[in-house]
Amino acid sequence: MHTRSLSACAAVAGLLLLGACSGGTKAGDSAANTVDAAPAAPAAAKMPKAGLWELKTTSAGVAVPAMKVCVGETKPGDNPFVSKQPGANCAKNNVTSNASGYDIDLECTQNGMTVATKGSVTGDMSSAYKVEMATSMKGANLPPAAQKETKVVIEAKYQGACPADMQPKTAG
Repeated sequence: MHTRSLSACAAVAGLLLLGACSGGTKAGDSAANTVDAAPAAPAAAKMPKAGLWELKTTSAGVAVPAMKVCVGETKPGDNPFVSKQPGANCAKNNVTSNASGYDIDLECTQNGMTVATKGSVTGDMSSAYKVEMATSMKGANLPPAAQKETKVVIEAKYQGACPADMQPKTAG
């Protein structure tokens, strides 16, 4: 049961591109130079269209119940995926643009647990996008079965405007 919770946690973390990182490095910075805010997405990269997105996640081959997330308007350099979390320390927090979307390379520690993720985001960002990642977790409080690589795939489809009672970067 604990391992299943951790896999679900990894999937949710993936939904926000490991928003557990409150600071990190921008592409090209050294790991020692951390910033105090969530990393900005590369200015040239496409951002998801503002509105409600349905996210279908598969973690370690198991489908997680679909989730709806409200994404707000973004300005160049903003990152709608990453939420600042107090107490997290990120040795790596790189989201770099490529021809089809983003490459992700993150490593963050919080509450004695280290989460490392490598992956990509692809799609047109106006009607659909797909996140594919490999995440590993380590920590003294985690059982050995949870300290392995987990593959997470998130398929997002645009649903329309966010409901009036839902704020950007929130899930419902």
